[in-house]
Amino acid sequence: MCEYFTADYEHPISKEELSKADRETQIEAMEVWFRRHFEDPAERTPYESAEGGYIWIWGGPYNAREELESEFSGIVPDDVIDELADKLEEECLEWAPTPSADDYDN
Repeated sequence: MCEYFTADYEHPISKEELSKADRETQIEAMEVWFRRHFEDPAERTPYESAEGGYIWIWGGPYNAREELESEFSGIVPDDVIDELADKLEEECLEWAPTPSADDYDN
């Protein structure tokens, strides 16, 4: 069962509950999900100015709109997804995955 969270992380929200939630709750849960999975590449993705950009060693670049649509299409209305995607695209156009235990050798 897939569950989402709002910023308080107190109670998980099922897909069914999210689909019936108000717009503000839907946006908040989507943003929490997105930021748990993706980050601005400036956080830890190597950058090579001679090569002209980031070196996507952990995967990416990811597009916020595509990732949100992939995860929430059919659960949350498209216009709600678009609203959050627009906000995230103003912040960053390309996203990197957040750190995971598999990123580094022991």
